[in-house]
Amino acid sequence: MVPRLACLAFLALAAAAPAHATGGVSCEADDRSAKFTIGSPVGRSTGGALFQFEGALELKGRDVAEDFRKLSFAKENLTQSWFDARELRMRVYHERAGEPHGTVELTVEARGNPEAETWRGRYTIRLGEVVNGEFRTRQLNGRVSCSVEG
Repeated sequence: MVPRLACLAFLALAAAAPAHATGGVSCEADDRSAKFTIGSPVGRSTGGALFQFEGALELKGRDVAEDFRKLSFAKENLTQSWFDARELRMRVYHERAGEPHGTVELTVEARGNPEAETWRGRYTIRLGEVVNGEFRTRQLNGRVSCSVEG
């Protein structure tokens, strides 16, 4: 009888405890250079790993190549990420499939209080393209806001 009561007590306590298996992060910006949203659920049991990552980027400059104006991102575009109690970093990379060679790299860095739902930071977009046979890069910068749950 005592083992049965102990088992029932354990199950009752386990059921009453809140579950924190996953949370999520979502970062967005909308300024004169770019508009984007990127994010992912976050697995707590996997050390804060981002999974099912996705996003969209719209580059607003007149001198941006047509195929770089609107991009969609998936898990394979997330090349680096870091998420802990006070800091979030994500690096997203896209490479043009055809010629001329071109790349887009979006880096987000945000900081916040572990209790806050919104963190603030900066983004950097590096555009690289072959122009007249030479690979040239340029950089766009701005502010980003990230929602952090769980």
